[in-house]
Parts: sequence; structure tokens; C-alpha cells
Amino acid sequence: MSPPSRAPHLVDVVSHGQAVYLEHHVPVIENDPYHTHPSIEINYLRGCEMTYSFSGHEITIPQERICLFWAAYPHRPIALSGAGEITNAYISLQQFLDFAVSSDLKNDILGGSILCAKTNSASDRALMDRLSHEINNADEKWQILHRLEVQTRLVRLDTEGWDIIGQPRPRIGRHQIGGGAVAHFDKMLRFIALNAFEPISVLDVANSAGISTNYAITLFRKMLGMTVKAYITDLRIHHAKMMLTETSAKILTVSLDCGFASLSSFYDAFANATGMSPSQFRKNGATPSSDQEFTEKFAAPFR
Repeated sequence: MSPPSRAPHLVDVVSHGQAVYLEHHVPVIENDPYHTHPSIEINYLRGCEMTYSFSGHEITIPQERICLFWAAYPHRPIALSGAGEITNAYISLQQFLDFAVSSDLKNDILGGSILCAKTNSASDRALMDRLSHEINNADEKWQILHRLEVQTRLVRLDTEGWDIIGQPRPRIGRHQIGGGAVAHFDKMLRFIALNAFEPISVLDVANSAGISTNYAITLFRKMLGMTVKAYITDLRIHHAKMMLTETSAKILTVSLDCGFASLSSFYDAFANATGMSPSQFRKNGATPSSDQEFTEKFAAPFR
């Protein structure tokens, strides 16, 4: 299996400028490949529930409750219960970081958690119904209005609180950044999301934002509590778990498709992350504590 694909329209539209990209359709499960895109994805289902696989970690999105996640992690829908509709809104990382929401909300999203509103409400349905009917209103005034409406809803979510319905790894204490640092951080995460399975280096990531490697490392430590290399490795390991669980690809193929320079480096990274070899993982499956153990190893120095 190849690395996760990415939707060109999301790369071109969402990751640049201040546009809010909207979709509305009847969901159908078609065994789509895993994909990634450098944006915050907001889902709202009516009359049905959808189960996603996040690199093999299954999460069911409930109906009539706004849910959102950082879509740089490989994901795909795998099951559908009921017959209904879905409305999606996609916002760039830059927009999300600029929104007037707490560091707690931002940290949960960037840490890979899947968040959901605590309750369903008539106002959410009215908002998503309205957005679904205004998809083709793409001029600047409509874009500003849609962006403000999405921002207002996330501010309300931040105020009311949220449920974490999926958490690939434990939350790590992090810090907010501001000013030009937000733009630099946005560019780096966008670059990584689009190139995580290529042989990229910390220098490549820093160059994508036009900053020094030392500054890039500092921003990652402040925002994510980890190094640039650890974040890239984390994305690669998540995809490797998916390939080992859901395909019969050879270990070498998994290693190369996930961006590791050699089989030995893949084995070392995978053992550090899970406490077992790739072949053992494929045979036995993940243990509940494996991700937590890995997180504590690489996060401890930055807390």
C-alpha cells in the first residue's frame, strides 16, 4: 500500500489563504485509501454515524454533534450506520491557530485528539444546514462570513467544553505562541503533512518556513512538547501501524512507504514506539500502553 493520499482540492484551497472549504454529501463507504491533508476537519452527521480509522485506531463519529480533528494524521472512513448526510468544513491550520480559543483546545487538536461537542443542539443543525446550502457562495464576503461563523462556533465549543472521543496518545503540556511564530509553525506543519513519508530532514522543515533549524526546534518544543524529528516519526509510526494491521505488505515495503531511510531505522523507531517489533505487532496487535510509554519517553525532557 502506498502512503496516504491527499485531496488536491484541500491542499490547494484550505492550506492557503483564509478560505473555509465546505462539502455536503450522502456518505458512502467505498474502501477509500487512507489520506491526510494539512487542515482542521469539522464533521457534522445527520441520520447516521460514521466510523473512521485513524491509522488503525477506530473512532465512531456520532450524529448531530460537531466533531473536529487535525487531519494530518492518516485517516479514512471504514463503516457507516444509518442513512443520512454529512457536512464538512475545512479550515487551515493558520486560521485555527489565530482563532480566539484556548491553548487547551489547540493542544488537544494538534496532539491528535478527536474532539466532539458535549451535546447536540438545534443551533448546530441550523448552522450546518445553512453552510451546506451556501457551498457555492464563494466570493470574498461569503468567505468572511463563513469563517466568522466557524470561528464563533469553535469559541462556543471552547467555552462550553468538549468530549475527547479519540486520543491516539496522551495529552502533553504545551505553550501558546503568537505573532509571526504562528505563521512559521503553520508552514512547517503543512510541509510535514504533505511530505511526512518522503526522506525529509529537520533542515527541510525549517527551510519550508524560512527559519533556522534551531528556531524550528524551539517552536516544536513550545507547541507540541517534542522535537521535529519525533513528530515526523510519530506520523510515520501511525501509518506503519495501519499498514501492518490492515495489509499484508512486507516489512521492508512498510518501512519504505512510511519514509524510513532503512529497515534498521524503522525497526528501532517502531520498537521505541510500541515496545515490540513490526512482525510482533502484526501478529499480536497493539497493547493499550504502548503509545503512552513512547510518549513519556520522548516528551519527558520538554515538559
